[in-house]
Amino acid sequence: MATAVDDTELFGDLPLLARFEPEPARRFLGYAVEEYQKCLDSRDSDGVPSHLPRASGLLFGQADDTGITIRDIEFVPNVRDSDESVIAEFETAIAPRFGDVYRNPGRGFWSDEKGVLRAIQQQAANGLELMGSIHSHPNWHEIGPPNERFQQLSEVPTRMDEYLFGQSCWPVNVIWYVHADSGGLAHRVAGWRPGPEPESCRQLDIRIPSEVCDEFRVELPSE
Repeated sequence: MATAVDDTELFGDLPLLARFEPEPARRFLGYAVEEYQKCLDSRDSDGVPSHLPRASGLLFGQADDTGITIRDIEFVPNVRDSDESVIAEFETAIAPRFGDVYRNPGRGFWSDEKGVLRAIQQQAANGLELMGSIHSHPNWHEIGPPNERFQQLSEVPTRMDEYLFGQSCWPVNVIWYVHADSGGLAHRVAGWRPGPEPESCRQLDIRIPSEVCDEFRVELPSE
C-alpha cells in the first residue's frame, strides 16, 4: 500500500502534477484496451483467460514550475520472458519476495535496455525527456485463474510495482486500471512517485484531457 513519504531528496521541488496531452493518452488507452480484449478472447470453457494483458510504455515530456507535461509515449520491447538476466531476477529475487505468481513469465514487464536508450535518443531530438513509465492492470483478481485471484489489482501499486518504481527512480509512474462492468470497459488512472524508502511511494495529481475521460469512461482519483 502506498504511503506518504518525503521524496525531496530524490526529486527536489519537481511538481507533483503530471498532465497528459490527448495523443499519448489515447495511444496508451488503445493499447491497454487491445491487450484486455485479447485477455477476454483467450477465455476457456470455464470463462478463465490464459492471456494476462500487459500494456506498458515510457512517458516523455517536459517539466516546468507548474507541473510535468506528458507529450509522447514510446512502446519498447518486453524482455521479461526472453532476457536470461531478467528471468533470473524474477526467479531469484522477485518471486521469493513478492510471491510465486511472479514465476509466471506472462506476469510483469521489463523494458529492453537498448530499446529504452533508442527511445531516449529519439525523443531528445524533439526536446523531450524521459519522465517515467505507464502500465496497465486488469481485474485479474476477478477473471484470472482461481489460484492467482488472491492479489487484488487496481490503480494502486502492488508491492512489486513499488519495488520497480524504486529501481527505476523515475518521477512519474502511472497505473492504468482496465476492467469490465455492466456498461462495458471502464478505466481508473493514478500516478505515483517513488520515495526514499523501499516499497514506498507518493501519489501524484494526474490530469487526463476531459474529452478522453468522457469518451472512454476514465476515472481519476479526484473524481
